[in-house]
Amino acid sequence: MWAAAILTLTLIACAQTMANTAKSRKYIYATVFDSILLTGNIQVQNRQIIQWSFIDRLHKSLILFHSVGVDLPSFSPYYEHRCKYNAASGSLELQHLELTDSGIYQLSVERYYTDSPDKMFIYSIFLTVEEPLSTPLIIQEPVYIANNVQLTCLVKKGNPKQLLWLKGNEKITNSSLYTLGEKNRTLSIESAERRHCGFYTCVAVDSTSEQSISHFLLIDGIQFLHKRILVTSIIAFISTSLCLGATAFITFYALQKYKAQKHQIRLTIAFIVIKMKSCMCLLISSILCTLDTDFFVLYRVISGIVIGLLLGMTGYIAFIYLHIYNEDIGSFLLYKRERYIMLGSGIFNVIISPLPIFEASQNVKFCTYPYGDIAVTVVSSLMVYISIVGLCFIFAIKNMQTWNLRKRTSRPWLR
Repeated sequence: MWAAAILTLTLIACAQTMANTAKSRKYIYATVFDSILLTGNIQVQNRQIIQWSFIDRLHKSLILFHSVGVDLPSFSPYYEHRCKYNAASGSLELQHLELTDSGIYQLSVERYYTDSPDKMFIYSIFLTVEEPLSTPLIIQEPVYIANNVQLTCLVKKGNPKQLLWLKGNEKITNSSLYTLGEKNRTLSIESAERRHCGFYTCVAVDSTSEQSISHFLLIDGIQFLHKRILVTSIIAFISTSLCLGATAFITFYALQKYKAQKHQIRLTIAFIVIKMKSCMCLLISSILCTLDTDFFVLYRVISGIVIGLLLGMTGYIAFIYLHIYNEDIGSFLLYKRERYIMLGSGIFNVIISPLPIFEASQNVKFCTYPYGDIAVTVVSSLMVYISIVGLCFIFAIKNMQTWNLRKRTSRPWLR
């Protein structure tokens, strides 16, 4: 009977305590060395007892005790130099956080009034302190790309909750182009192509912050071909332009002015050398264009046609120059038909040679970082080429000035 009475009184007391106790909670995430403000959103009044406590897995320790209007706030020695207390709001600023500060911070407020029973307010803050994220590191394997490549994102310090991959500003997901693995730690690319070139960014995200780093992916095998096509295409355009000018100079001026047989042979030989050089430059550029799968099909078809025409023109020049029945070997440019054919082929070469330049420059620009290195290569190649051609032209002009201008009477100029 007495036991039943005591149990009843205990239940009544617990119910009264629960009715007079208000509870609330909040979750906060922070990083090491940060400072946070712990507040319970209370109205501080006289005759209140405010306590801040810390609860971890092992024990509960008191941080602050303040009897409002009676005593000054007192700190425990461990928190005395790490905390700032605002007596007007009851908030507590905790500074220089450490990993061991993770736990529950509890604010309890007891109110004493003469006309009402005691009432307690409890506010709990669940604090998680994490190690700050370090800047990620992207490792490319293999360093020199053949067909497949894998990018790995590593975070030395911290515990990232999520890893994201971006190409430019677009988020990467599993698709036919990319494969993500190991919780997005790795990014794999199979059969690397030009469209895979560019900046890849790894973003590490945790509860409080994020860190990112970018890596420029350069497809070495593709880039090697793009650069060669751009350089050879520019040289081919310069070479065919110079060849057209030399052809016009030789056929319309030099052959008419220097009509001696030996001078005509020299001029024809000079024309063949210039013509073969320009055809060779354009032929190399066209062959490389047909091998580059990043070129549009139309470019590659045109390049294939140009290769056939160049081989045909080379064979034609060799045939008419070395023909055993040619009674005047070396002077085939004296014939109108031959002159017009050579001029027509020269004009065609000048028109067709710059076509790959734009596409090759776009491929190189899209897949090169920085872009200036290819510009240096192009300029250097052009300087060497123009220097060699310019020196040859100067020596040729100087030599032509010593030629005898005796007119040749054995053959009329026009045939």
